[in-house]
Amino acid sequence: MDLHRYAGLVDQLAAEYTLGVLRGGSRRRFEAISQHDPAIRLAVETWRLRLEAMTELGAAVAPPPEIWPAIERRLNLVNARRDAVAARPVPSAAPVTRPKPNWFENLSFWRSWSIAATAIAAIALVVSIRELSTVAPVPAPVPAPQVAEEPRIGYVATLADDKSNARMLVTWDDRTSEVTVRRLSGSSDPSDKSMQLWGLPKEGHPVSLGVLPVGGTARFKAAYVNAYPILAVSVEPVGGSPNPNGPTGPVVYTGKVIPAA
Repeated sequence: MDLHRYAGLVDQLAAEYTLGVLRGGSRRRFEAISQHDPAIRLAVETWRLRLEAMTELGAAVAPPPEIWPAIERRLNLVNARRDAVAARPVPSAAPVTRPKPNWFENLSFWRSWSIAATAIAAIALVVSIRELSTVAPVPAPVPAPQVAEEPRIGYVATLADDKSNARMLVTWDDRTSEVTVRRLSGSSDPSDKSMQLWGLPKEGHPVSLGVLPVGGTARFKAAYVNAYPILAVSVEPVGGSPNPNGPTGPVVYTGKVIPAA
């Protein structure tokens, strides 16, 4: 998918990716595309640097008091603490004195640290999203011009008249399904008729591949030209044969379809 076809889409996806709100399959596809697109990686790096600067300029914000109880409820810390108290063994008559654990072995410390880290991350995300509305978007980079691929001729047919004189050369690109019809010396088009190209299968009725324009070289899409052993050109009323199952006028050129290689 070419993301550069849509104005501002690369910048928007880069911002969402950097903030972490682009998730799931969309995030994985964006990462896969960015591996082969330097412009997308530049947009992501620009947003990363922009957000790093925001963390230095933002003032410290104290969360409301009700945030902490809400986080404890969401993480089920209240019930966990109550279950831990209930699971404690009943003290015996002669309690055993144990050394006081260090602060880094204290479970309450790590719980409190986890709660604080989660809250700070959530607040930083909200502040960053608000700041984004005041930042001018990075203009989408101009994609590099794409070099047109050389046509690959998979099959070819030389169409000749009833005297075996070559009149048309037909080639088919099996990668793009494009047919090219070139008129050779001695071929001519009737002034008040159309010339129509047909594929002749081994079984069944002829299949129209297209009506040829008057003079010059014709190019159009046609799938599975290699499925027809023979191609033919007939002279039809202007616009093509009125019969979808075959020519109504005389067949003037025929030729076998053979692989180019």
